[in-house]
Amino acid sequence: TAAPVAAKPRRAERSRPGSAPAPAATVAATTPLILSEGWQAFGALSAEAPSAGAAHTVEDQYTIPSGYGDHHIVLMVRDPFWLFAYWEIQPEIERGIRGQLLPEEIPGLQTVLRVQDVTNLDFPAQPAHRAFDISLSGLARNWHIHTEAPGRSFIVDIGLLTAAGRFLLLARSNRVTTPRNAPSDITDESWFTADADYWKLFAASGIGPGASPADWSRLVSRQLSSSAAATRGFLGQLKSSQLKGFWCRVDADLVLHGATEPRARVVIQGQPVAVRKDGTFSVRLALPAGQQTVTIDMTSPNGRHTRTVSSIVSLAWQGTPESHLDAADLPHATPETAG
Repeated sequence: TAAPVAAKPRRAERSRPGSAPAPAATVAATTPLILSEGWQAFGALSAEAPSAGAAHTVEDQYTIPSGYGDHHIVLMVRDPFWLFAYWEIQPEIERGIRGQLLPEEIPGLQTVLRVQDVTNLDFPAQPAHRAFDISLSGLARNWHIHTEAPGRSFIVDIGLLTAAGRFLLLARSNRVTTPRNAPSDITDESWFTADADYWKLFAASGIGPGASPADWSRLVSRQLSSSAAATRGFLGQLKSSQLKGFWCRVDADLVLHGATEPRARVVIQGQPVAVRKDGTFSVRLALPAGQQTVTIDMTSPNGRHTRTVSSIVSLAWQGTPESHLDAADLPHATPETAG
């Protein structure tokens, strides 16, 4: 057998002039780089991770505090049907209010949000239209509130409610108003009736210049029951299709609007008028020439109080709107109203 050949020792490799040494076979760990103003950047710095104590210090430095030392409740509008409230109550103030409780009031005590509808009210001098309570659970610091009341104003109180119904106020919010969820239902002088509806309404009404109070009352009753809103104008019985060449028409409407308690009853000229949820009402009536007296009766929800308001309205037309005149013979008209 051949004798084993001893391996020759290898010579150490010489570094070539100008070449860098081979990199070490280690991978640096990715650690956060703390910059000024609380920003962080990540990069390969070293294989050593920061100590647990250093990381804890950085975390504490930029943690959002649980409170700011305020004592308040803030109310915000989310959409026509929802509100959002958040609050901070100082323990020492709450302890002082709890000190007002009697020993028998402590069992069953709960913290609640009292949501109050204060639309068009000088609250708290005037009581809220309605209110409801929301019982808070745990350590809640905010709440989404479903009001189901677009176009209404609200104030929310946070406080303590006893089993007997006694309420101790902790804080009161700001006032907010929810937006409408539909186009406005208020009818005013900027809304006019279509020409086709105009002639349909007055085709058989017989109401014109010099109409009697009885005619006016019948017309008001028909308008209130049918929601019609137009007048016959300066041209009397003439239709635009019957006129040749240049022609014109001038109309006059009467818009009545007001506000009362949401559940009150409103009657105009002996006919009931719908009252909206916020207590407002409005109606648009045809106004014939001459002097008219419009009577408005408003009765409280419990029927104990009634207010009556009368409006005297006069309408006079200058010119000669006789129906037998040809369009070319009709003079220029300038309406005058007084009321």
